[in-house]
This record gives sequence, C-alpha cells and structure tokens, in this order.
Amino acid sequence: MSLRAIPYNRVQTIGNILFATRGGKIHSFNVSDHKHISTWQHPDLEKPSSARDSRPEPNIEAKTTTEPENVPDKEESEPPAKRQKVVGGDVNGSAGDAAPTKAETTLHRGKKGKARDKSDNHGDKSRMGRVVDRPLITLMTCTDDGKHLIAVSGHDKSVWVFQHDGEGQITQLSQRTMPKRPSAIATGPGSRIIVADKFGDVYSLPLIMAPPSPSSLAPHTAPVPEPPAAEPAANTFTVHSKRNLEALKHQRKQLELERAKGTPKPQGPSFESTLLLGHVSMLTSLAVTEAQGRKYLLTADRDEHIRVSRYIPQAHVIEGFCLGHKQFVSEMTIPQRREDILVSGGGDEELFIWDWKAGRLLSKTNLLALAREIAPQTTRVAVSGLTSLVYPEQGGVTYVLATCQDALTRTISVQAIFTWQLTPDNQLKNPGIIQLPCNPLHIAVAPASDETAPKLVVAMDPGQGVQAKSLHAYTLTRTENRLSSDVEIPIHGQSFDGPETQVSEAEIRNMFFVVENLRKQGGEGGGDDGEDAGSDSVAEVRAEVKATPAEV
Repeated sequence: MSLRAIPYNRVQTIGNILFATRGGKIHSFNVSDHKHISTWQHPDLEKPSSARDSRPEPNIEAKTTTEPENVPDKEESEPPAKRQKVVGGDVNGSAGDAAPTKAETTLHRGKKGKARDKSDNHGDKSRMGRVVDRPLITLMTCTDDGKHLIAVSGHDKSVWVFQHDGEGQITQLSQRTMPKRPSAIATGPGSRIIVADKFGDVYSLPLIMAPPSPSSLAPHTAPVPEPPAAEPAANTFTVHSKRNLEALKHQRKQLELERAKGTPKPQGPSFESTLLLGHVSMLTSLAVTEAQGRKYLLTADRDEHIRVSRYIPQAHVIEGFCLGHKQFVSEMTIPQRREDILVSGGGDEELFIWDWKAGRLLSKTNLLALAREIAPQTTRVAVSGLTSLVYPEQGGVTYVLATCQDALTRTISVQAIFTWQLTPDNQLKNPGIIQLPCNPLHIAVAPASDETAPKLVVAMDPGQGVQAKSLHAYTLTRTENRLSSDVEIPIHGQSFDGPETQVSEAEIRNMFFVVENLRKQGGEGGGDDGEDAGSDSVAEVRAEVKATPAEV
C-alpha cells in the first residue's frame, strides 16, 4: 500500500506568526521570512504506533435498561460481544462517544415529545474527519490578544490551551478531555472557550484552568465521582439469556476488581464545564459577536438552522433564527468591520448574507456558478471554509473568501479560493478566483502592515505523487475592487516529520475530505433514510424561540 505524508490541515495567524498543524504537531513560522520557529507535538506521538493502535477510546459505554453494563475487554471465556445501541454511531460503540444521559435526551427532544437522534451523521463522519487511530489536530483558534492558542485533538476529544510569547514559542498550560468530540470552537468575553460538539451541545470552559474545589464549582459543572456499586443493577432474576448471564458474571468480576483497587470510576469531567445550550443536530460552526452592547452566540447545525442566542449567563434565551438554507450549514463568518452581518454556507449552491440580529436574509450569491468557471464538471459543492479581510487596512473594503469541496467526487476540493467584495448594501460583488496548484484544506489571513500587503496562507493537500508543497503564502493585490494574487511562496515543503506522518490515500480522504458527508441521503431537505429529522417548519422553530426553557 502506497503511503504519503500527512499534509498541513489547519492554519492560524497571530500578527506576523503563523501556526500550522500537521497530524499531531503544531508548527510555528515567521510570515515575513517563512522560517520555522518551533514545534509542539501531541504526547501520544511519543508512544509506539502499536500502543496507539490498540489504545481504547474513552467513553464508549452505552447504558441500557435491560442488560448489564461495563462488560470488560476480551479475555478467556468471555461471552460474545454485546451489540449496544449508541446514539449517533454504529453498534458496538464504534462512534466513540457515550450515549446521552436522560437529562441530555430531555434537553434535545424534538417533535411530539419524542427523543430524536441528535447526531444524525452516518456513524462518525463529522466535519473534522472520522475517528482515526493517530493524533490529529482538528481545530485551532486563538484569543483576540494573541496571548493564547487553543487547539483540539480529535482522536482523544481533548482541548489544549497554550500560552504564546508573541514570538512563535508556545507553552502548554492545560489539556481537557471533553465528553463528546468537539466540532467547533471559539473564544468569548470573560476568558472563556466555547466548545460545540457533534451531539449538538455547547459548553463553556475557562481559558485558564484552575484546580477544582467543591466551593468554587456548581454541582452540575464537576460531578463528584461515586464509589463503585456493591452489586450490578441487573441480577439473575431480570437477566435470562446465556450471553447476558455471562456478561453479568463478568460485570460482577469487574466490580470486585474495582473494590479491590479502591479506584472509583469517574462520572464526569474533573474540570469546570458549563452546558450553555443544545441543538437537535450536530453542530458545525459557531461565532461569538456583539450588537448594541449585548453579546450573542451564533450556532449552526446540520439541520439547516442558524440559531441566535444570548451570551453567558443567558445562553438559554433564544433571540431568533436565520432560516433559509435548504441543506446543511457547514461554515459561518462575521466579516471584519461588519459585525451586523453574517455570511453562511454549506450544502447549498449559494452563500447567504444575513442581518443576523433580525433573522433576515439580505442577499445570496451563487457559489456553484463561480466554481464551474474552473471546474465545469462540478454539479454540486459543499463549503469547506469561510473567512474575511479588510484591504487596505485603513478605510478599506471588506472582502469575503471561501473554499469548497466538489460533491461529485467527495475526494477533492475545487482548487481555488473564491473572493467577493461585501458592498455597503450587503451584496457580494466583484467576484474573483485565486487558482491553486492543489486542494485547499484551510485558509487564514496575515493582515497587512505599513510596508506589505496582506497575505493569504493556505494549507493544501498535494495529492498522491504530486511534488507540490503543502503550505503556501499568497500576496494579495486589488484591482478594481477585485482581489487577486500573482505571487505564490511555498512556506514549508513535505519534510519528513517521522513515520507517524505517513498514511494511506484512504486515510487522507477520511480525515480531511468529509464536508459532503453532512449532506442527508433521504432526499432534498429531508432526514436520513427518509426520516424528517431536520425539517422543522418555520412556525415550529419560532415556537422554540418562545419556549426558551430555563433548564437548558
């Protein structure tokens, strides 16, 4: 089987410093001279590959009411593996996430009071990639002051916080393992990290992790571990099949071992985390913004909804919705210096421009038509990236930039970055195309200085057998309010970082080309397998605004 290096997949700029992730490593570069500064690597990279591959993923147990839990790992005379139903995943817990608790299920009830599948995502094909057996940084952002860098490693669901010295050197401050895999992150006022996950929940974490104490944490933020039960809830009177009797035997054996070790099983995170709100579908993007002195939290999901909620401490109050997408929403951005405007995109042919505070659609622009100018065979696109910039810096024009994947192949991106000018009347005009040598995975903007124009940093996948570089910088120019670039500068090539970066072509697709997997298969606008999982009517959603249950 042919192997190749993992490409750079996430980029983040802080002033003149570029952070780029590759596998389980975070590299820093100087944007001016493109020199490498430092490297941080995930601790799991130090483990032998065989140990990583055999490492069980935490939180895969799914509770049932009629069969015993905590069946131990395989050993001699173990009964056949029990097929447990895991919400949003495959049987046997292949999705790698725990089933929701009763409280969570109640929080996410759908039509007619029936609990609905919150993940609704064909196993675990989330926008950050499938679960992989190797360390992989899937998300990255920074605080507004640039003093802290936040990253998410998808394989172990961990949120990492680093202190940045301003020169490209980072120091690890904390690691926090979330109960479910994060799908979007942002930073908010009050030194908070806002984390959305693939089960539809949004949590708030403190940026700086303090040692927990019973007096400082609310009861629901850090549950106290309970000692192991004296006996399983099930017994020989309630369990009858041979397989379940064997499982009960093993469960009792496991409880005896826990009592002997004196190590209670933890029941929740040991750090402060506050549940803010929940959707009935997988969350794909979030943003924190402000209007008229009040802060808001914007969340988008796979069910075509964009919700506007108040920020902490009133995140349970829903201010409204931006309704109009007919397919999933994968990306949102608040354009620079236009905080009253939201641009969103996903599985539709168009980008949507909103007055998000009023929930009013202002305009749309056709992305598919622009993609066909360089890829005529394209019949359907899925937005994989959205960002914005202001050029020139002083009194300049706001531009919106987008990348997309070709829904026909599901294995490549349209090899271009599309740009538009956001006009004062809230239209995307003067479209431009910056063609790329290979498939874009993520983009970031290095702002202009007094002496230089802004630069566009692009992480790319060169593809099998292609000698192109994986990390590029483009110097932007402006002609008649259209953005373009004629200067391409490779920042870092496909240098060999170690055997852990060598993967197959199939693994590359599973890790990075997954946005199209958000599209539902049961028909246009319908749920999976024909189920009406995400097509709440406008009236029903408006009713949800009025409900705003305080118990959220």
